[in-house]
Amino acid sequence: MSRSNFLFTLIILSSLSGVAQAKDTLTTNWEGGGEKVYQTGFMEGMQKDGDGGACLFKVDLLENDAPGSGKSEKGVCEDVVWGLNRARKIFDLADPRTEKAYLVLFTYSEDPPHPLQFRVNDYKGKITKNNREAYRWVEVPADSLVKGQNIIELSCPEARSATDGWSLYLSRADEFLAGGGNPINVGATSLKSFDGGETWKESPFGPDGDERAEYSVRLSFDRHVEEGWLASPVIDLWKGESEEFLIPIRGVLKLKLVVDGDTPKGTKIDYYLRAGYSPDPHHKEWQSYDWIGGGERLDFVFDERPLNRRYIQFKAVLSTENPLVSPTIRSAKVITEIEQRSPVADNIQVVRLDNPSIGYSSIDWKWEKADRPEFEELRKRESLDEVVQGSRTSFDAQVKLLDHATKRWQKGGPIPEYPGWDALSILDRADRAGSGGMCIQSNNLLAGMYQAYGWQARLVNIVSHEVCEVWNDEFAKWIYMDASTANHYMYDPQTAEPLSLLEMHQMHIEKFFPDKKIDWMNDYVSRQEMDESNPVERGSIEHGVYPFDAFILATFMRMVPRNNWYEEPTPRPLSHGSSWWPWNGYINWYDEQTPPKRQYSWHTDRPQDMWPDLNLVHIDATTAFANDRIFLAFSTYTPNFSHYEINVDDTGWKEIGDRWVWLMQSGRNHLRVRSVNESDSHGKVSEVVLNYADAPWKQR
Repeated sequence: MSRSNFLFTLIILSSLSGVAQAKDTLTTNWEGGGEKVYQTGFMEGMQKDGDGGACLFKVDLLENDAPGSGKSEKGVCEDVVWGLNRARKIFDLADPRTEKAYLVLFTYSEDPPHPLQFRVNDYKGKITKNNREAYRWVEVPADSLVKGQNIIELSCPEARSATDGWSLYLSRADEFLAGGGNPINVGATSLKSFDGGETWKESPFGPDGDERAEYSVRLSFDRHVEEGWLASPVIDLWKGESEEFLIPIRGVLKLKLVVDGDTPKGTKIDYYLRAGYSPDPHHKEWQSYDWIGGGERLDFVFDERPLNRRYIQFKAVLSTENPLVSPTIRSAKVITEIEQRSPVADNIQVVRLDNPSIGYSSIDWKWEKADRPEFEELRKRESLDEVVQGSRTSFDAQVKLLDHATKRWQKGGPIPEYPGWDALSILDRADRAGSGGMCIQSNNLLAGMYQAYGWQARLVNIVSHEVCEVWNDEFAKWIYMDASTANHYMYDPQTAEPLSLLEMHQMHIEKFFPDKKIDWMNDYVSRQEMDESNPVERGSIEHGVYPFDAFILATFMRMVPRNNWYEEPTPRPLSHGSSWWPWNGYINWYDEQTPPKRQYSWHTDRPQDMWPDLNLVHIDATTAFANDRIFLAFSTYTPNFSHYEINVDDTGWKEIGDRWVWLMQSGRNHLRVRSVNESDSHGKVSEVVLNYADAPWKQR
């Protein structure tokens, strides 16, 4: 859409035929630094710059093995470097500039007796295995990299047998499609030598092997990614940053958007704007983004005619040709000249208001559709209705399902015949083989049971363990559950409220690493122990087995950002949990004390990205040309959304659309609203209590 077309769609005539209008004008403002936009809006490939702004993310990864890397049941999935057996990986770098560079690799060897020797072009170094994790990274000089072909060679000449060598992960071509990759060129950048480097064979299988594979060897850089974007939260032009609840009808006469940034040489920023009728950024009535300018500073003014949209979002796309520098968003301001078009209803006053803001994720989470027939099959097969019978709260029902999932089988390995990530595939394996698997299967089963009742749940990987989180509407939060050993959750002993993994992570960091940034290669992050000073307690229907302790293991968290395993069985990590998580489709958490892990490319430190607010309702309220009614608009982020329900003055719940007129009665007026999904699960109630005084209409 051209800029002129965009502007044309935003305008209406400034007069309303036959209706008296107030001509008062006022100004609303929304402003903040780049960090505020980053924290409250949306982003991809961005980070805080440490000085109040937002810049391009500064950990870059080069890899071509992740889709098929890990433990495969199709054949050879590791290659041992020892004696005369050497490995080579080739990376082509269009731009080798970086502040720091790291060689990253995955190994099945637990404690090799000899170091792994490596060469990156002309630089030589060694790697030793001195922690419990199967991945290793080691810094190499930035100036050892060159434009074009970079050759990495790995050897362990001191090893006299394969047992003493370094067993490297292989990524098989025949596993790539299921992992989300294209296998066509697999093997072309990984070579093997059997004669100490005299000759090399493409693809690291044996001399006569027909299969093709890549070594799980990667390069990580301290440099900025090429491109990212930052979008504002939805901005209410009628209110600006005001926390007023009741807003008279207003019209936008003039809009000014000012964005200040930095664009060092070789970088640029492009700016875009869109407008909409709804505070919900996913609403279908939003216009598409249209380009409105570029450069270090944007000073965009729209004042041709009144703007007929109440809400806007602006977006900045940042890019760099030099990975050593990044453009930066420093600050943004929206100044709006408003015409008041209806009188202030000062005879209506707010008594009580529970009207939550919704934390939207930047990630396009994929939620399983509610009408999947597998959900009904699961409930019947496992007699789940009987399991949850008698529960007065959803949390009680969730705990009872936790107990059932824990008791479903004895823990065992998921290989051979590694099951799918859906609950029925896991149960089929359990019934067939006597074990459905290990922690990932136990908690994917639990998540599937929750989904069968309309509660969103997902698997979360913490340190050396897989657990479940389920959204609970009574607490309006994600709650950690673990069905893999003892059927337990964690709660805060001060409030008895169950905890999310993010809350436990923050408690964990405060207790064990209060003043330290974790060094993933040298710190033993899971060797802390529970004691009486720990700030959490365990809730459980006892199963007689001491559990894994998520409070101890919550140093790091990663997720596959979807739970639609019936609809889309793939892409997914290969034999997840059977090897050290080399897949690169996870969204990974980082913060001040837990830096990004270098084997991955997708990170966030914004809680709403990984823990979005579900099923909440936000209310916008407008008064018009009478002071005895309020025009309400509702917004929500409810997966499988069905409808809204309201309860006015305790007259009972009834279904409504996303807009509704509330007719005032003399005295106190009480409204509650909630979202309902297609499984008839109800979200947390939002609530408004108003006092209405009978008063003649007057214009002012």
